[in-house]
Amino acid sequence: MLLVEELAARGWPAAQTVEVDGWLLRHTPSLTRRRSNSALPVGEVHGDPGLVEDFYAHRGGRALVQVSPAEAWTSLDSKLARRGWTSEGPTDVLVADAEAVLARTTPGEIALAPRPHPGWVAAWAACEERPDADEHARVVFERIEPATAYALAGGDVGVGLAVCERGWAGLFCVATAVSARRRGIARNVVHALTGWAAERGAQRIYLQAETGNAPAHALYAGAGFRRSHGYHYRVAPR
Repeated sequence: MLLVEELAARGWPAAQTVEVDGWLLRHTPSLTRRRSNSALPVGEVHGDPGLVEDFYAHRGGRALVQVSPAEAWTSLDSKLARRGWTSEGPTDVLVADAEAVLARTTPGEIALAPRPHPGWVAAWAACEERPDADEHARVVFERIEPATAYALAGGDVGVGLAVCERGWAGLFCVATAVSARRRGIARNVVHALTGWAAERGAQRIYLQAETGNAPAHALYAGAGFRRSHGYHYRVAPR
């Protein structure tokens, strides 16, 4: 579980990171995404949450902690709750064998590129209705150090990103345009990215899906993914 969280943090890097007292403190001032602006426990947490509160207060932001894996940080989670930190954004981390994913998904008209070219960024912006896609490309995707593949479905109606290292590949940004859903495009994207990762030695695949996103869970269960662990965010009181 802890390895997957380390890989996921590297797969979605923040603009600024500081590691201290068992915390990975992440700050990306031009984005509002929680994973880009939260503290992740990465080792034995020696300091109290006040360190996290001070870090974000000095940067004009509200303190967040990504309690992940939640099963490994129950004591920390309880401490934050006692300090009045509220819980939000419950998410499941799903994992699968690459061979199983390839057997349960289908190939399609998917183009892969090693970098996020403007066409991919525009398609992602449209599929997720995300106005900050260009900023993500500038401050997140350009900082990813491991090997990457950006998948684009024919007609620009589906996208996805894979980040591969140490025998694992993480899938991010898998999305389909509203007008093209229920046509198997996401399965095609997952197949293409998993095949690319397997060619580079990845035996296992991971991804993150919000707990309440039933369509995503149905898609990934059909592709062979099973829950590894969960996480949520704790938000400091104002």
